[in-house]
Amino acid sequence: MADCNSSVWISPTETRSALATGTGRGVRIAVLDSGIDSTHPKLNGINLSDNLSVKSEGGIISVHEGEGDDVFGHGTAVAGILHDIAPEAQIGNFRVLGAFKESRASVIRAGARLAIDRGYDILNCSFGCPGKTEFVMGFKSWIDEAYTNGVHVVAACNNQDYSIAEWPAHFPSVLSVTRSSGSAEQLFFQSGDLVEFGALGEETHAAWLAGGTRSVIGSSFSAPRVSGLLARLLSGHPGLPPLLAKSALRAVATPWQENTASL
Repeated sequence: MADCNSSVWISPTETRSALATGTGRGVRIAVLDSGIDSTHPKLNGINLSDNLSVKSEGGIISVHEGEGDDVFGHGTAVAGILHDIAPEAQIGNFRVLGAFKESRASVIRAGARLAIDRGYDILNCSFGCPGKTEFVMGFKSWIDEAYTNGVHVVAACNNQDYSIAEWPAHFPSVLSVTRSSGSAEQLFFQSGDLVEFGALGEETHAAWLAGGTRSVIGSSFSAPRVSGLLARLLSGHPGLPPLLAKSALRAVATPWQENTASL
């Protein structure tokens, strides 16, 4: 993407225009998840800009090319939502989760750094690691690396209670998302919490394994909606850094109401 003047604030009017007309063209989104089945009919034969699997074997991290499978279904559902909202964005498949959505912090860190090095604009993280102290610095290292490189991180929060610390959602530089009610492209904002944004977290016919669909619910499926909206914004304002993009979205989001959350 071409750089813009990072010191220039974009107005709410410009933000709304980009969100309404943007398609994600020129924006690269890395999906850190369980894999993506690019042949799924709901993905319309999408061409993945990367198709990688990160593994830890005996404590050694390795990266494997060309594994286009999804070991759970979760990543394909996430990619389907992204593709609906920002159809012209380039999507990269970085498989860092296993068949039961389990992972290691070291695998996630390696996948995130790989995506940063390959020039992705947005890292979609539809997962959360429990807020144990020993995990914090491992996540902080790549979160800070993303921020200083102008890479946006969008993360899902704890589904039971968004105030429960999970990584990467509870870092201030992350655009953190909880599940809410509302329309498919509606964005909500609340102040006073590290999880500031809400978006619809239900999909009746989400893309899943073997070309099928299933009903899904959770903040995992709110995060790609916000990543897609962010891609629309960045397609109109290339190079907009994370801090200004977050502020722009805050300025135009619907104020959070007591009946907004659907936890």
